[in-house]
Amino acid sequence: MNTTNTKRFLWHWCRYAIRDAAAQAFGWPTLVSAAVLGYLLPKLGVGAISNQIANNIAIAVVSWAVGFAVYLFAAFFKAHRFTAPLALSITDDVRSPDFTCNDQIRGYSVAAIVQNRSDVHWKDCTAHVMNAPLCDGSTGPRFVEKFDLPPKSKKTVYIAYWFSRKPPNPDDKDIGLTGPVAACWGGNVCRVPGSGTNLHIRIRPQDAASKDVHCRVWIDTAARRLRAAQSDR
Repeated sequence: MNTTNTKRFLWHWCRYAIRDAAAQAFGWPTLVSAAVLGYLLPKLGVGAISNQIANNIAIAVVSWAVGFAVYLFAAFFKAHRFTAPLALSITDDVRSPDFTCNDQIRGYSVAAIVQNRSDVHWKDCTAHVMNAPLCDGSTGPRFVEKFDLPPKSKKTVYIAYWFSRKPPNPDDKDIGLTGPVAACWGGNVCRVPGSGTNLHIRIRPQDAASKDVHCRVWIDTAARRLRAAQSDR
């Protein structure tokens, strides 16, 4: 973590702990600690405050502090999931609903499974292939899709596709990258070599840190299907 992210994490850690402790002021950590303190203090020879109201308030404050410590531990994980909310994985076992199969053509897809681990609804998340081939021969970002991620939800983002066909029609030689469709036939088509390509995929929520995943995609000519495997780079 850099300094900015560390400060952001610590702020949300304290915020979650205070919020949960205040919301659960009479939750099980507070009630259990109050009962334990009420039993143990006389046994340990700690005298009670003569004023009963003040004595009860003191026990309540100490019990809340114990409860806060418990919630502080739990808030660590909530803050971590807030500052780094996304988990990504790559799969080649799903089919895009856009590729309707028939008796002549079978479509295969590679997808990124995006999981929101936090309790925040992230809006306007965008998916890009960061190293897609561009029309000038260079590589750069290619927009794939925009979507929302409710708390604890998953989203399947289709990244690449390939079609096999019954003879005498040939299978696709290259792999297509998913993206916005142009208003003309064959418009905005982007393809990468079917022999094997490394893709860099980035998911960026509107108000949170982006998440990257790298994978290799290739055409399995023996099985006549599209394959993918997650990689470090």
